Amino acid sequence: MKVMFDTNVYISYIRSGCYGEHLERRGTIKYIAGTVLMELWAGARTRQAERFLQRNLEPYTNSGRVVVLRPEHYVAIGQFIADLPGQYGSLIQRAGFLNDVHIAFAALSIGAVLYTADRDHFGVIGGRLRSLKMGEL
Repeated sequence: MKVMFDTNVYISYIRSGCYGEHLERRGTIKYIAGTVLMELWAGARTRQAERFLQRNLEPYTNSGRVVVLRPEHYVAIGQFIADLPGQYGSLIQRAGFLNDVHIAFAALSIGAVLYTADRDHFGVIGGRLRSLKMGEL
């Protein structure tokens, strides 16, 4: 089974060891969205954090399991955002929400189950992208 994790899952694991049972589960093929790589590196403020990321994210890059989007995905993302009801206007303006939409489309593009602790963003995203498979944390 293909799985992918949102940035908040990695951050919780790094800070407190939360979600280790999911990140270390055997029998799954783990992928990482390019957007998650970006967010994790943007948050690395120390040499220790950089070394941790280098060591723990290298297996994804070495095995070709970093998921990047193709042009047709960006069209689909634009259509998804354009179709959101007006009540989500302020949400659409937040970079975090847009990044989460990218992560969702990355998971969809390979048929992966996506794990996240962000129920607010992914409640909206998953409610409108019915084919997105969400795992329980």
